[in-house]
Amino acid sequence: MATIQPFRGVHYDPQRVALSEVISPPYDVLSAEEQENLYRRSPYNIVRLILNREEPGDNEVSNRYTRAAAFLQEALRAGVLVQDTQPSFYLYLQRFPHPLQPGRICERHTLFVALKLEPYENGVVLPHEETHTKAKEDRLRLMRATKANPEPIYGLYEDADGAISALLKQAIQPVHPLLTAALPSPMKSDTLEEHILYVCTTPELLKSLQEQFGPKRIWIADGHHRYETALNYQREQGGPSTPPKPHDFILIGLTAFEDSGLVVLPTHRLVRNVASERLETLGLLLERYFHVFPMELAAARDWLKEGADAERKFVVVLPNRAYGLQPRMEVLPENILSETHSEAWRRLDVSILQVLVLDRTLGISWQDLAHTEDVAYTRDEEEAVRLVQSGAYQLACLLRPPRVREIRDVAAAGDKMPQKSTYFYPKLYSGVILRSFPLEEKE
Repeated sequence: MATIQPFRGVHYDPQRVALSEVISPPYDVLSAEEQENLYRRSPYNIVRLILNREEPGDNEVSNRYTRAAAFLQEALRAGVLVQDTQPSFYLYLQRFPHPLQPGRICERHTLFVALKLEPYENGVVLPHEETHTKAKEDRLRLMRATKANPEPIYGLYEDADGAISALLKQAIQPVHPLLTAALPSPMKSDTLEEHILYVCTTPELLKSLQEQFGPKRIWIADGHHRYETALNYQREQGGPSTPPKPHDFILIGLTAFEDSGLVVLPTHRLVRNVASERLETLGLLLERYFHVFPMELAAARDWLKEGADAERKFVVVLPNRAYGLQPRMEVLPENILSETHSEAWRRLDVSILQVLVLDRTLGISWQDLAHTEDVAYTRDEEEAVRLVQSGAYQLACLLRPPRVREIRDVAAAGDKMPQKSTYFYPKLYSGVILRSFPLEEKE
């Protein structure tokens, strides 16, 4: 089902630049301040390719997309970026402190490949979230200008028997890394996060990996906009080619669902402008759908972490108190049953929270979420509590981390996760590896 192909990767030359100075988080998580900091860090930082900044006087012939293309060509001309001579797969190891479990160091293994583009309806590549037209137009303009995959998207695959994991571990044992970098962890700045890239060129290994992935499906974890952009670009080029051309593939990093370093963070909700009468009777209103446990704020976050992994529970935080909530299972079907959503979707904590707390209790519907400024999001539990206590928001809804199997089951059912449901951590850094269509065509 999934067709993967080795490719001649483009990457920084470690003899010319320090990798830690030139790589970046992906474009869609960068703030304006972070973008400026990366500009200052190095004249060759990859941010100039993935998120070139707007300048006064930009027009149709000179703009951030044309500057991105010029940056790529100049970095290649100067030898700062180089292309490998052999088609390869690349194994990317990220070693990082777990953001929710103090003292735990994780290792996540990601295989960079060129994945053949497949329309979603073919059932080979499965999305789990909705996309927006504006973001896809931005990425399409960048792809047209650069004729490249400037950064990878992120996908997941099933490896229940560990066959692919065993192949990858065996492949890197006797070799030295191609690239290494150490950067402060985004969520624990006093601890370093390691980025290590290995190159896999052995013909037998490449063939074995292609055979192993042949019957598999790929779940998109991050990069839905970029995947759909690649499909749009392919259509602009006349559709799939025979034999396939470089633009018929996309650069993707693949991690097994079973990888012990696969971490998904919760995204907490912050709410303001709730009518005072709703807040005054909030506990009673919630009792229609939940077992409600009033508790001190200090105890609420510990309560959220307790219990079995399969338990459905979350916490509503107010300035001077908190409520622990567990759904009354006997009332759930009549309240969140929807013929338009799968059973896997109806079991999600975030779906239950949206329908029974935000919508039915606070009056904030799914449609409202698309344009309201009264709901904000954060992955930082401490920040959520601090913003409520400061009065910036009236309440916060704290969630447990989504379960990876839930993401798999929702996508496999042809459904989409609710907005702001998943945050895979850490992100695949941009600048570790990229693909150039024209350079690959010269093989």
